[in-house]
Amino acid sequence: MISAQDILKTEVVKRDANDNFSQAINLFNDNDAIVITDHEKYHGMLLKRTLIEPTVTLQTKLHTMLSHTPKLTQTTPLEEIARVMVENNVYYLPIIHNDTLLGVVTADDVVKKLIEQNIGTQLIKTIMCTKPLSVSPNETIGKVLHLFRQENISYLAIVDHNNVVGAITINTIINNVLHTHSNVDGRDDFESEKRQKLDLPAKTIMQEQPLILSPESTIRDVHTRMHESKLPGVLIGKENHLYGIVTHKEFLAPYAGFEKEEAIAIQFHHRNNKVEGFDKEQTVKFLREEFLKNYEKYLEVGYLHVSLEQHKETKQGLFRVFCEMKLSGKPGVFYATQEGYGPMQAMRNAFLAIEHQINKVKKT
Repeated sequence: MISAQDILKTEVVKRDANDNFSQAINLFNDNDAIVITDHEKYHGMLLKRTLIEPTVTLQTKLHTMLSHTPKLTQTTPLEEIARVMVENNVYYLPIIHNDTLLGVVTADDVVKKLIEQNIGTQLIKTIMCTKPLSVSPNETIGKVLHLFRQENISYLAIVDHNNVVGAITINTIINNVLHTHSNVDGRDDFESEKRQKLDLPAKTIMQEQPLILSPESTIRDVHTRMHESKLPGVLIGKENHLYGIVTHKEFLAPYAGFEKEEAIAIQFHHRNNKVEGFDKEQTVKFLREEFLKNYEKYLEVGYLHVSLEQHKETKQGLFRVFCEMKLSGKPGVFYATQEGYGPMQAMRNAFLAIEHQINKVKKT
């Protein structure tokens, strides 16, 4: 069994907890995260996405920006690492033994090992996000930054009249909005120049002619291109029409099931825990007994991804819940978005919509 010790990176970039943000910003040119120490002891991780938070200034102390990510051991299996990464939306994790940092594991290395074992030859369309976010080239950089923060993403397509004309990564934002002013004297000058940048249209900094791969490409080929291009994701489409997107989350999701012994693994979005009335174990039982058991033979193997979002409206004491559900298996991918009052009703409406799609395909 492959575990964390087999992909452990012992050379890690470190900074002291009392350093200023200005002393660390350039380290993110080549790193998605850095280790923060306090008197040489592991203190936490500073993730790249923290750099785009509105409260961050050049004088901000690093210990105030920390992410206390889950800690792994040397023997943590790859599948468990995948689950922890997806559920926490963190793709760079520390390996700790007796309170000592041994190194880190990255999502890229986890994916490489996992797809070597089985699903590497599967088509990318079976795991891609089929409802990717996008913005127009005339949207402001500030709007893009807002989407990155709100949706916790790091890659975004720029679409004009249904054609992909560019892409923006979190690196693009950091390099063009933060790095260019990292030597500006004074907080006021830094904030003023940053605001001016955020008012510019996205097309001024977007990557033109971004990498777009066919939905018929294999998972292994897409990950290889993503790794070689040093991108946080890959756009999937044909003739500049966007069909989907894959990031480390999509690559890892098939391995991040709640119950790995089952043929169809269930994977939940980390924000589901914020929905009132959501209980993971109860929900797994509900989905298996009410839905998945009817289609296990047809699907053979795959995973079900469930994302819930709670809204303010209530009815009979239950909040209105938006459910996004994607079921992937040998026959293909089935996707539905539905609403209901309370998480159970929302999920039931979503899987009924997917059942309709499955039955339609089975008749053809």
